[in-house]
Amino acid sequence: MDAVDDLGDAIDATRNFLTPVRAGLWLRLALVALFVGGFGTGFPSAPAGDVGPTTEQAPGPGLGDVPQEALVAAAIAVGVLLVVWLGYALVAAVMEFVFIESLRSEEVHVRRYANANVGRGIRLFGFRLALIAVAGVVGVGPVALSILGAGGLEGNLGAVGLAVLFAAAIYLVYAVVNRFTSEFVAPVMLLEDRGVLSAWRRFWGTVRANWIEYVVYLVLVWIIRAAVGIAVGILMLIAGIVVAIPFAVVGVVLFALGDVGAVLAAVAFLGAALAFVLAALLIQVPVVSYFKYYALLLLGDTNADLDLIPDRRAAIRSGGVAPDRRDPDRRAESREDDDWSSDYGWIDEDGDEGDDTDRADDDRDRGW
Repeated sequence: MDAVDDLGDAIDATRNFLTPVRAGLWLRLALVALFVGGFGTGFPSAPAGDVGPTTEQAPGPGLGDVPQEALVAAAIAVGVLLVVWLGYALVAAVMEFVFIESLRSEEVHVRRYANANVGRGIRLFGFRLALIAVAGVVGVGPVALSILGAGGLEGNLGAVGLAVLFAAAIYLVYAVVNRFTSEFVAPVMLLEDRGVLSAWRRFWGTVRANWIEYVVYLVLVWIIRAAVGIAVGILMLIAGIVVAIPFAVVGVVLFALGDVGAVLAAVAFLGAALAFVLAALLIQVPVVSYFKYYALLLLGDTNADLDLIPDRRAAIRSGGVAPDRRDPDRRAESREDDDWSSDYGWIDEDGDEGDDTDRADDDRDRGW
């Protein structure tokens, strides 16, 4: 079964990609992992309440008792957080394609790949927002209506419980669609220059013909992610301790120097926090690379026309080395020097948005 066999092949692909260790490549992948490690989406939680007997209570302070300035400040804070989250989500959508292209080419050119995939990223971003909105309304709506219609949680716990189960089922569907979009549909978008919905239609035939493979994939991914999550948590704890000890010693010494020392101690604390974040991202690099390679291998095994890494697949299974796909004029250049000093595709000389393939207009899906 491909979904099982590809587990081992993904390990080989990840090892070949990340070794020998190149500091520049790992650092750039750490930047990408900051965005593709997880799309921070969640559902609004159902209103909480006390299920015990109720007693008469004096009315508490309402919104009218809250100072106008506090309400304005809260609204501004919520607006700023929303804008920041939307900006992060947009960059994360673009970075999905940067990561896929990096795994396919075995080179990481963040700005070049991002510049070539802005349009695809915007489409993916819009699809994700629409998916969240639909899942939120369909999943949370019945819960809210059941609570309001029953006069609170105490009114009809049975109806509320059924609504919560329904919301959980909707969340499961959302999680599957979101994962398939990121792991399988996005590669199809990149490979065949399609929109999100067109790529879903292209991929859906593969799912129907190999549905057992993809069910096994989902089960294995969730099991492995749970196990890997524990291991990653332990490694992050160790990294936190290793980073904290020297910075704590330095911070105590600096703090004893007075006001200037306190400022320097604050700077040292900030440095420790940044060092921990960097360590956490570096730990995530092989994890996200493995799961993405696993998805790409399964996609190509279930549909050879959608294979983004045919050379790598053949090399892994033959025990050989994948051919160097870089431009011959740049093979002698250092990977790190090349990526940090080049124009990264900001200047699109041929006007093809980084796409070197020619396709008929009727085989492209503009927009969605």
